[in-house]
Amino acid sequence: MSFGAGLLTARAWDADAPAGKTGAEAAGSGYLRGQTYTCHVQRKNGELRANHSDTHEMLLDINSTGFDVVEAQCLLREKGFSPGGFDGLYGERAKKAAKEFQGKHRLVVDGIIGPDTWRELRR
Repeated sequence: MSFGAGLLTARAWDADAPAGKTGAEAAGSGYLRGQTYTCHVQRKNGELRANHSDTHEMLLDINSTGFDVVEAQCLLREKGFSPGGFDGLYGERAKKAAKEFQGKHRLVVDGIIGPDTWRELRR
């Protein structure tokens, strides 16, 4: 039962979906495991964006995948923290970079990218 609750909380079934798309719409999202993506971070409407996802709330932790992860990887790099590659796989290097970022910005240091960390990454 707790596994199912975790899926509901983390929305793991649509983690690869681009912003605003779930289920059947997400199937055509274009995210491919093992591919490296480019990062072109720019400020748009007052926020930093790498144009892979517009999420402010998706929870990312070890083994998360998809364009939300690519977005986080790009923003971490832009802020001076090395998440490893830009492949959409949230691994140990990305988690370490997130922890370092969180510590510098006086956030809870858990390596999980959630709403508070997204807010700081997008500043």
